[in-house]
Amino acid sequence: AAAAAALGRGRGVAMRGMGDRVQKDFSTKSAMIRKLGKLVLQREFDMRTQIMEDAKLAKRSGMSQEELLADFERAVKFLREEVGCSPLESDICISKVATGLYMQHLGKPRIPTNDEMNLVMDWLLENLACKREDGTLRTIVEKYPFVMGRKIEDLDESRRFCPEDIDFDIAVSEDPALIDKTYNCDGICANQCTSCWYNG
Repeated sequence: AAAAAALGRGRGVAMRGMGDRVQKDFSTKSAMIRKLGKLVLQREFDMRTQIMEDAKLAKRSGMSQEELLADFERAVKFLREEVGCSPLESDICISKVATGLYMQHLGKPRIPTNDEMNLVMDWLLENLACKREDGTLRTIVEKYPFVMGRKIEDLDESRRFCPEDIDFDIAVSEDPALIDKTYNCDGICANQCTSCWYNG
């Protein structure tokens, strides 16, 4: 009971000032839609099928279809082996990262390298309340797959601008989308609302 109370207090401190924040669902589950009573993977998050059916996708990426498919398989294998994602979850994670948060890479996927993902994974383990062993690292990646495509500089900026009354480690572990908050206007709007901590 004492442990639960302590955890509750920790969460209260972590999310102070953000209680009214509406969390958006960026998770792997959001890639599924229900059709005729069954959950079906949306096409834009099925990169493997896109690569096999659209030769222009590979051409725009400067690769053959076989090379682009191999690159995709390499990345999903990394998530399965290093993070512990299931086959479907790892497929969706890489499909989301390769397409981009704002679909900016749609038609020309940007698949992260193993080295890039390793750097991000090491940063998450060092900076957030998560571990590989207990599955909390996997949970963060599956909640916000786009983190695997971020640069270390951006991740550091998010921590640097985090308000003092928010426990960054816990807050971002609970809501990984906060990792894209890389600015804080302190109430004086600078038209960077989507990336601003003050905007929540």
